[in-house]
Amino acid sequence: MGNKKLLTLFLFAVLFWGLTSPAQSGTKFNIIVKTILATHGPRDVDARLSDLVQELESVFRYSSYRLLGQTSMSLGINETGMSPFPGDRVLEITPIRITGNRVRLRLEVYKEKRQVFETIIELLNRGSITVGGPKHREGYLLLNIFSSF
Repeated sequence: MGNKKLLTLFLFAVLFWGLTSPAQSGTKFNIIVKTILATHGPRDVDARLSDLVQELESVFRYSSYRLLGQTSMSLGINETGMSPFPGDRVLEITPIRITGNRVRLRLEVYKEKRQVFETIIELLNRGSITVGGPKHREGYLLLNIFSSF
């Protein structure tokens, strides 16, 4: 009889966890993608990037950072959002799982409707990552991805 009670308790716990899991309760992930042009030359940092400049300068060795665009989206698990950026490219972002205080995101870049890049990242709640991108004009594109839930 003890094993039946233990099994019942275990099944109840699994069912309860599944029903209260953020991924199951319709959690929306607020995602912001900033497209940045990074170049060498005279030091010039776009004032709209003031919250990122320290991070950018610690990772990348450019002297100029200019915000080209910003896309905001609210996505649930397995919903895909798109953020266009120069060069006829599109970044597709899909939240695929939440574990504790982290969200796992699938990132896919398409150029002229052909996939050229795919990766999976994990971000802490209210965390961001900057991904180096392709050459553009006199510099390189950077994609800063921020997520909160």
